[in-house]
Amino acid sequence: MTGPLGVVYLLHFSQPYQHARHYTGWTEDLLDRLSTHASGQGARLMTVIYQAGIGFTLARTCEGTRRTERAIKNQGGAVRYCPLCTLRPWDGCWGPPPADLVPRYYPNRAPEGPQHCILMPQLAGRR
Repeated sequence: MTGPLGVVYLLHFSQPYQHARHYTGWTEDLLDRLSTHASGQGARLMTVIYQAGIGFTLARTCEGTRRTERAIKNQGGAVRYCPLCTLRPWDGCWGPPPADLVPRYYPNRAPEGPQHCILMPQLAGRR
């Protein structure tokens, strides 16, 4: 069994944390998972960058399973697929970000602190 179908996503950090500049994850509910990461919870790396005051942006998504996520992580070199790092990013299984994505910012700790930038679908009639 390949597991449930969900979304594999690539996050680009606003600045490197040691060697890490990206995070690849899988979820069945992307918006909820991004909110979890923005609050400093979830994956250990995301907790650490939150504590360091580093923001992130949703760079790419693709439909897939946890097996798809593992295959992407095993390939390594997320920078090759990141459109924010590379002028001509490789596609692989990644699709281009949907045209209706708009920036959404999350404060890290205090309003004057660093901001998290997450691209999220614009919801008609909602702010």
